[in-house]
Amino acid sequence: MATNVSASVYTGVWRDYSQDGANQLILTIPLRWGNILISGLALLVSTAGAATWRVAAFILHQVRVRRGKNRTDGRTDSDPLQRQVQTLLRNNATPISALVDALSIQRAWSGVPTPSSLTRTLLPTAFLAGFITLLFGLFSIFVSAFATRSESNVGVLARPGDACGGWEFNWSAISVSNDLPSSFESLRARMDDVLAARAYATWFYSQGKQPLAVTNTMFPVPRLPYTASMGPCPFLGEGRCLSNDTSSPNTALILDTGLLDSHLHLGINAPMKDRSNIRHRMECSPIDVSDMIQPPEESNGTTTFNISTIFRQPVFSAAFPTNPQSLSMGYTASSYWWSGATRHLDWPFWLSASTTSDISAVLIAQNSVRYTSPVYDPLFLATTPSNSSPPIYYPTHPFNLLACTQQVQFCNPVTGSCTNLTHTAQAYNESHSPSLGLSPSQKTAIERSALLLGLTDIGILGPATLGSAGILARDSVFGDTFSLDLPPDQWTRECKLWFETKLALLQAHILRFLDRIDKTSPIYTNTLIYRPVDGMGKEEREVVEGVCKNMRVVTTGQYQNFQVWGVVFVIVVCAVVIGVSVCLGTVMRMIRGWRVTSEGEMRQRARERDGIYWLLRLAMEGEGVGPWRRGGRRADQGVPVVDERWARDDSDGGYEMKTVTGYVGIKKG
Repeated sequence: MATNVSASVYTGVWRDYSQDGANQLILTIPLRWGNILISGLALLVSTAGAATWRVAAFILHQVRVRRGKNRTDGRTDSDPLQRQVQTLLRNNATPISALVDALSIQRAWSGVPTPSSLTRTLLPTAFLAGFITLLFGLFSIFVSAFATRSESNVGVLARPGDACGGWEFNWSAISVSNDLPSSFESLRARMDDVLAARAYATWFYSQGKQPLAVTNTMFPVPRLPYTASMGPCPFLGEGRCLSNDTSSPNTALILDTGLLDSHLHLGINAPMKDRSNIRHRMECSPIDVSDMIQPPEESNGTTTFNISTIFRQPVFSAAFPTNPQSLSMGYTASSYWWSGATRHLDWPFWLSASTTSDISAVLIAQNSVRYTSPVYDPLFLATTPSNSSPPIYYPTHPFNLLACTQQVQFCNPVTGSCTNLTHTAQAYNESHSPSLGLSPSQKTAIERSALLLGLTDIGILGPATLGSAGILARDSVFGDTFSLDLPPDQWTRECKLWFETKLALLQAHILRFLDRIDKTSPIYTNTLIYRPVDGMGKEEREVVEGVCKNMRVVTTGQYQNFQVWGVVFVIVVCAVVIGVSVCLGTVMRMIRGWRVTSEGEMRQRARERDGIYWLLRLAMEGEGVGPWRRGGRRADQGVPVVDERWARDDSDGGYEMKTVTGYVGIKKG
């Protein structure tokens, strides 16, 4: 289940409540279009850099205009260096070309006496061109900061299926014992779920076994956090909890997730006011049942133990081979479960201290399994040596028992109020109390996690579904019954894997509300009752549909996220700068035409006459080409034109200009 859950991805603009403020608006697009968008933004920034230079050069050119001693047209004949710099400012379209020209001017005038200081005249222009080149070069590179990297894990919004809806938990479907569903279809569905979740837990949790190939997860976080510690034994009886550590007798392993956030850890995308917290806690230990076993009976090579006292069943026994060493039988395992909702029934006395918990027990028989060294783990105790040399070691007891308490807690992070840390049914009922103050959205998140927590226990996640394959120690067995050494804390590894399998199953189960639960399977139709949104009231329907459309998942190498306001900011700023650069000259000419001053007229003439086309006109006038006028039908453009008609002379391949006084020939070459 954990590895075969899939989800299609929503593309477009959505709100990611993991971010703050304006960063919440996210644009998700396929990777190919993301690369195009990044390239387009970089090109836009580069264009804006050139536009910024044109604006800055316009301002600097106009500031540097000064009236000559004998001229009133904005030129100064006495300082050719000034004229060259003005020409540079007027005619270079990009800062990099201006910087190159500035360096050329510096090199040309180096060592030549100049009317003005070369450094003071040229340095401001060179510095401005270099600064704009560097600034917008960096902007072009870092514009990709508004996007997630293509190779990184990208949080996206999942697209729900048509039947994404709500679910009700059929508590009456849970019995006191942990009987498996009778149909093979239900057993296969459960087995597929557990195998996938167990594999995911092995890969991504604490067991340290990584797959041969790189594997990615679609869950919002690869693993749900939890802590492991030791604490007092939760079961009645002196020395009831077994331990190979004499310094801490009668203790149990405590596995606790702490408060999991429905948004951060489970991916239900919601603002803080609609989030909820879920906590799962498990206490496990091998159990000493020597005082509860009646004398065994041997018959036909079988030893039968009456264990009705352990499980408080009228007739309950376990049969094992009298001499398992003569057989080739590996581990066998079975499990039992008590719901906290049935604590009023006649529970076994040793469970009485745990009436606020759901209880699971796993019975493991090692049978013919033998070890190369003695095993001191209390769940796999094997200290009976053989007579061979070197000796091998056989199990000390025919069977061993491990028991676990399981509790959950639901909290409202807005008010800080929580249910009691208790069994699933009680915590679920308390979560609907008005004192907890949960909103409909918070209740929906709690219900979806409570369903899975109430459906699973360590038995389902291990021996009840997989039999002996649900025991991690079996991975050390080869040749059917010959096992490598087991560490003294092997039982803690078993418990952790069961706990991690449950957490992986919870992660996958939340995504299954996107319409990926097989509603034809009896395991779900009997225990989880599907409720389509069409049959819900208006308020409940809005909440359920909101949750369906706000599930965060992770994808790698397929989609990219962009911060919407960052992209909009870049586009708007660049568009404004480019627009200003395009319109600035025309607007200033219009303003100076409307409000005529001698200073403005001088600067406008300097602007026009330092232009490359007016300079070309001067050069061509020296070659006898003319007369000239301003371009445009109204003679209002900055590009000069010859006010005559040109004709081609096919006889000599040249051109001629017909004037009122005659012909002036301009030959090719």
